[in-house]
Amino acid sequence: MSVKLEDRTAAEAADRPIASYETLIDDERTCITLFTLKPGEQTGWHRHEYDYVAVQQSEGRLHLDYANGSVLEIDYKPGVAMPVSAPVEHNAINVGDVDIIALEIEYKI
Repeated sequence: MSVKLEDRTAAEAADRPIASYETLIDDERTCITLFTLKPGEQTGWHRHEYDYVAVQQSEGRLHLDYANGSVLEIDYKPGVAMPVSAPVEHNAINVGDVDIIALEIEYKI
């Protein structure tokens, strides 16, 4: 699982509620997490130290703020897989009007 950056979230994004997640598997090889972001919720700032794939499970619109100042907005579509190379530090915000559901698969090896 990614490293939570709680101080940064408190300093820069305390006005938004934090989304829920469930860790499905966390062993020596992988970490698989199911995220649900309700409209207006955020993941909070966090850093990925491993490469991962985010598999979109729902429709919706996700806004990503990156530590380097860049911004990305993604229109979610069920079944779309997005590979991401580590390291990456960001905060994801559901800016749509429906729940966003994503399955995140981190590769520890």
